[in-house]
Amino acid sequence: MRQVIAAFLVGVGAAQVQAQDASLEYQVKAAYLYNFVKFIEWPETTRTGQLTICTAGSNPFGAALDDIVRGESIDGRPIAARTIEASQPGCDVVFVPRGVAAAEYLRAARAAPVLTVGESPDFIAQGGIVNFVLDAGMIKFEIDRDAAARARLQISSRLLRLAREPERRGRR
Repeated sequence: MRQVIAAFLVGVGAAQVQAQDASLEYQVKAAYLYNFVKFIEWPETTRTGQLTICTAGSNPFGAALDDIVRGESIDGRPIAARTIEASQPGCDVVFVPRGVAAAEYLRAARAAPVLTVGESPDFIAQGGIVNFVLDAGMIKFEIDRDAAARARLQISSRLLRLAREPERRGRR
């Protein structure tokens, strides 16, 4: 498992990203999303069938996310990616890009075993679980453990150690 963590850190954790280079930024974020699912344990009742990573609204990844998940599986579950225009059932992960209103997606995922990931300053405060942040040109992420618990998702301590503690702002 140490090798997996080391590869995760080398592959995406050390990537230097400039804010204006959206292509590289979203290639790194796509790799993070794929790696996140490796460190999440969904409730027993949802551990069958395809594991789907949905992108809300517009797709900032281009083909990067599709390319990363193509042919991959985790715990025997094939992984797929798709873009959705409104909240839909069948998404195990929902990524909400900046500029897309998160409230509808977060409301639909509330209390469901769905990993919500965003990149807006108030994403965690709105109830999201994981939020990407840009820190000194590096893509980092924060995890709200309480939101994950409400979604009945168990996040590996290995992933939690890599995350920043989210700033506590007023919850909505």
